[in-house]
Amino acid sequence: MSTTEQALTVEQLDHAGRTSHEVYTAGFYEGDWDFSVRLLERGYNVVLYEGPGQQSMLFERGIPFRPDWEKVLTPVVDYLLTRDDVDPDRLGVYGVSQAGYWVPRALAFEHRFAAAIADGGVVDVARTWTQHIPHRLLAVYLKGDKQRFDKELGWAFHLPGTRAAHLAWNFRSRPYGVSGYSAALDAVAQYNLTDIAGQIRTPLYVIDADGDQFFGGQPAELAALVPGSTYARFTQTEGASFHCQPLARKLTEQRMFDWLDDQIADKAE
Repeated sequence: MSTTEQALTVEQLDHAGRTSHEVYTAGFYEGDWDFSVRLLERGYNVVLYEGPGQQSMLFERGIPFRPDWEKVLTPVVDYLLTRDDVDPDRLGVYGVSQAGYWVPRALAFEHRFAAAIADGGVVDVARTWTQHIPHRLLAVYLKGDKQRFDKELGWAFHLPGTRAAHLAWNFRSRPYGVSGYSAALDAVAQYNLTDIAGQIRTPLYVIDADGDQFFGGQPAELAALVPGSTYARFTQTEGASFHCQPLARKLTEQRMFDWLDDQIADKAE
């Protein structure tokens, strides 16, 4: 069994008589069974999978994230196309949270999906790490003095009031499979779509929520980079602010499912 095959766990949710399939890609630690049930109610079959760094892949097998997500998602598509109940022209893929990077990354190389959704869009994962580091200290890292950077950030995390930040750093870096502060920044720097987003040919729905505390501004940037993408703004006035619109999931699902229906219906004609 190849490394890629070892790094995938796939579960099929069947809806009798349906041939459209939606592939669910989780972000950091989360998954959403209820979301999948609502897709079933909408008339889609659903495939949930755990890729490197996610759930059992991380906690049971110790397999970390990888930036080249096409090496993860393409085997899922290959599997689906072995099934006689799958219409190869009506595949969709949904990515939530940091999967707003992984799905577009895969789409730059994997062109067999009829439609894709990034909830919300991500261009550069490293920005959400570096934006909280003091400029003087970040300059040390950018100059390449990683030993000094590690030492000074370690000192900073021992100052009063920094325990929560230190725990958050360790929590966020664990799925990348690295230890050390500069090593974490080296790892996340590989997750960048700037130079390849223009290769995406799949219709892409990019969600941008007011006040996203992690990837603010990046959905609009991604939509501008991807030819023909659909940019969907969700506002505080609608109660749809913050990362992944936690208080407006029904509104989110209504809009993106309606868009998905239109894309999939076009393929059925």
